[in-house]
Amino acid sequence: MAWDARFKIIKGICDGLLFLHRIPIIHMDLKPQNILLDNNMIPKIADFGLSRLFGQEQTRANTQNVVGSYGYIAPEYLYRGEISAQSDIYSLGLLIIETTTGEKNNPKQNEPSAREFIERVRQNWTEGHIASRYSKLNANGLQEVKVCIEIGLDCVRIDRKSRPSIESIVQRLDGRCASKRANQFSTTSMRS
Repeated sequence: MAWDARFKIIKGICDGLLFLHRIPIIHMDLKPQNILLDNNMIPKIADFGLSRLFGQEQTRANTQNVVGSYGYIAPEYLYRGEISAQSDIYSLGLLIIETTTGEKNNPKQNEPSAREFIERVRQNWTEGHIASRYSKLNANGLQEVKVCIEIGLDCVRIDRKSRPSIESIVQRLDGRCASKRANQFSTTSMRS
């Protein structure tokens, strides 16, 4: 799949999660199988069976019943039953990483976390690897890939308080789009 399509999917998922979190609805089961793509490759977040509707002032909750998909469950939820918007951010980070790298997060049957996958991406997806993997991209495209990997890795931090908000993620992605458009505009202006 071309990078532009991947970036569009990442951006669409983030915009959808921003909408949900403003309600606030915590999805609780973000994973590739719950992202549907229409004919135009526009993503739709699906399967709200585990979702939680929070009160406007509520920021987190606790539960004894941990449910969801192994490999996508945030550590604080998996081990302590803590639910917050940052639980979705963790899962989002894994989706962004998978979409950007094209690699699958396949946790071992007895390993409920994605630590091994995250560490492999952290070690392997250097600027040199990005440039060789996406060799046909221009500098702006390569920067988008790099930013998406950085965002994904920021989202999967163990400490939920150090993960970015969905608003800041969308702003970073929009910043990439804005700079790309600005460069295209300046190139077009120079040709005129």
